[in-house]
Amino acid sequence: MQRWHFYVMGLISLGYGLVSLAEYVMVSYGLRMGWLDMYPPEQINWLAGVPAWVQGVWGAHVTLALIGSLCLLAHLRPAVWMTAFAFLTLVVLAVWAAFFANPTIIALVGGGVMPWVTMGLVILLSFLIYLYTRQEKQVGEVL
Repeated sequence: MQRWHFYVMGLISLGYGLVSLAEYVMVSYGLRMGWLDMYPPEQINWLAGVPAWVQGVWGAHVTLALIGSLCLLAHLRPAVWMTAFAFLTLVVLAVWAAFFANPTIIALVGGGVMPWVTMGLVILLSFLIYLYTRQEKQVGEVL
């Protein structure tokens, strides 16, 4: 019998991948629905106007996160490198948005501690999904 935490982490990973993909698609197609309704127009315009390379890295991140979670649930080895690259692409996006974008995401939302906490928690979740996937490979759950 499978360990219960495998399915819990698999579902958390799948939820993360689906939410990431949904936000990417909504921003890419200019859809203002769901939680994007709560974003101020300046932030929507900022997201829609990111450089092409950022759009590409963002697309790679959401694809790797979603397919990596599906591979984890299917006990497939590519889950490890997919979640690793999903984490690395997320770090690239966060560093660009916080330090190199013009204006930075921190300045765009008015500063404060909340944007930093939010970015940190999302990066931490992505890293924990990678660590869990790697651990499952080592114990033989991911073949």
